[in-house]
Amino acid sequence: MRGNGQSRRSRFGVRATVAAFVAAVMALALFGSGALAQTVRAGRLVVNVEGGFTPHKLPRGETAAITLSARSTIRTSDGSHLPALEELDLKFDKHTGVYTKGLPTCTIHKVENTTTAAAKKACGRALIGTGQAGAEIEFPEQPPFFAKAPMLIFNAPPRNGHTAFVFHVYAYVPAPTTFVTTAEISRAHGLYGTRVKIKVPSIVHGQGSLSFAELSIHKIWHEDGQEKTLLFGSCPTGHFFVRGDLLFNDGFRMAGKVVRSCTPGS
Repeated sequence: MRGNGQSRRSRFGVRATVAAFVAAVMALALFGSGALAQTVRAGRLVVNVEGGFTPHKLPRGETAAITLSARSTIRTSDGSHLPALEELDLKFDKHTGVYTKGLPTCTIHKVENTTTAAAKKACGRALIGTGQAGAEIEFPEQPPFFAKAPMLIFNAPPRNGHTAFVFHVYAYVPAPTTFVTTAEISRAHGLYGTRVKIKVPSIVHGQGSLSFAELSIHKIWHEDGQEKTLLFGSCPTGHFFVRGDLLFNDGFRMAGKVVRSCTPGS
């Protein structure tokens, strides 16, 4: 991640939210049902997710476009400060996927040091999603505070041979600061077709923690006279699988496979 105009500790406070929590929300929301809320508890961590993909009914054999929208919060059950997420590894069902061929791209250099409006102007054709990101930040001998800012998601050129997205946040923490980072998306195997893996840097040595994310992802464009879609899926069996492995800085690990229903169409 690259930042400007603000202290190192504030940059890291937003970094985890942009780089990791967005991916976590994508995984939980994509396999949710309709607009129902879901609460997941593990130890003292409580994650609440609202939203999901539309349409819920998908073809059995052919693929169809998916729109993803979600809102998620993370907190502790005892009110203590959140631990920092260090590593995130997500695997998506083999009947869903991401397609970016022919879609315009945006590089980090085009949007670093820009406001939200300027980033849209520079890379509007590559924009695939919008939302907000927030973090709980607690410094020694200071009360914790919450920072929230607009988030933009752009399609990026391949990175290490993999599909990549650029995340952009223009935040006041408290001074105006621009944050940019990337996420890599690769192939998975077996039950899964897509993998998102992100290593999260330390956030003020664990004192800054992700706590909120809200996003909507959808993109349709034309290639060789045909309509293409960023997110797609089919529903041959009536359910999807997703696996998530999350490691926090206090050594706590959340891992498991989730099954969610879909409605097979014609």
